[in-house]
This record gives sequence, structure tokens and C-alpha cells, in this order.
Amino acid sequence: MQARLDALGLKAEFFPAVEGRLLPSEVLEEGAQLGLSPGELGCYFSHLALWKEVLARGSEGALVLEDDTVLDPALPQVLNEIRSLPHAFDLVRLSSLNPVRGVTVARLKAGRQLVLPTKNPSGTQGYWVSRAGAARLGQILARPRLPIDDELDAYWQYGMCIPVLTRPVIREEDDAVSLIGARGGSTSKNEKNLRQHFARVVQAQRRKLAAFRMAWRLNRA
Repeated sequence: MQARLDALGLKAEFFPAVEGRLLPSEVLEEGAQLGLSPGELGCYFSHLALWKEVLARGSEGALVLEDDTVLDPALPQVLNEIRSLPHAFDLVRLSSLNPVRGVTVARLKAGRQLVLPTKNPSGTQGYWVSRAGAARLGQILARPRLPIDDELDAYWQYGMCIPVLTRPVIREEDDAVSLIGARGGSTSKNEKNLRQHFARVVQAQRRKLAAFRMAWRLNRA
């Protein structure tokens, strides 16, 4: 990783990850875990610690990378473009595990776009977080309820502005193995019932409406 960053002219500082299985019980509010694995808790608190570090240093923001990532040579240029935009984004996801679909809020060079997703992009392989975003994220997501990437996917519920870059400049290594722990499983019969189906449809429509409203406010700013 260090060699890749050096090649792109980016200075790096490595932070040790939080070991979820070693977290003292007093740092978790009662009921906060909700079935999260030790790996998911460790990942969550690692990101929280980085946001606090951005604030403690008074930094403009920070590029946060997981250590099992592949970096596109265009990364420095994309970062410069994002930092020069007039819009104040809380966080910009520079990677995604799923195809990006949503509302475009900024157009960059080389055909890249920033999109407020209406489908979950998932993943936290790499992102740019602003200082204001670090403060808001640290307050809104102080208590772990879901895995951290699921919380970022739910940005629209919290009123946070978190677009995703199309044509990502960061991706997970092909042979990367996650130690966070498996989630979910086979779909149960209960999840297939009509009531839950309509609930998902309603939530999808609310998400699209929230994304369009947020994009409209940005375009008027």
C-alpha cells in the first residue's frame, strides 16, 4: 500500500484498526450491538476513531483507505476536483461494491460523476471525508446499530450528503478476504410476505424522493 501511495504522490499515515473482540463493554451503550459481529464492531469503531482524528487535528478532511485496496492513477486528480467543488459534501465514497444508481449531483472530468445513490453501493474501501462531515458523522453515528457501510448506505435517512463516485478510483483487491464476518443468510419465508414487500417498495420510493430533494437543494445553493 505504501508503495502505491508514494507512486501517486500521496502522503500516508497508517492507523491500527480497533479489535472488536477486545472492546470493553463500557464503550457500548446497552442494546447498541444488535447482533453485530466483533469484526463489524471493530470496523465501525475504527472509522469513528478516524473521524475524531480529523477533528482533533483540524484537518480540511482526509482520504480514508482500507489496506486491501487497488488505487487508480486518477485518484489524486479526482480528489483535487472533489475538494474544489462548491458543494459541501459530508463524505464522498470513492469505491462501491455494487453498481451505482441514483441522482447526479456533480460532473467531474473523464466522464466521472458524483451520484446520490438510490440503491445501496455498499463498502468502505475508500472515501474522502470533510471536516464538517467528520463532525456530523461522529454525532449521528456515534452509537453502532448496523455495520458502518450499511449506515452510510442509509445516508438519506439521516439527512447526510454522501454521494458515490461513478467509475470508482478505489476497489477491493481481487483476492481480499474480509475478516469482518459474514452477515445475513438465506432469505426466510417471512421476508417474502406481501407486507414486507410493500414496506421495501415504500422505503425505496422515500429514498428516491430524499435523493432528488437533496440534489435539488444542492443545485440551488
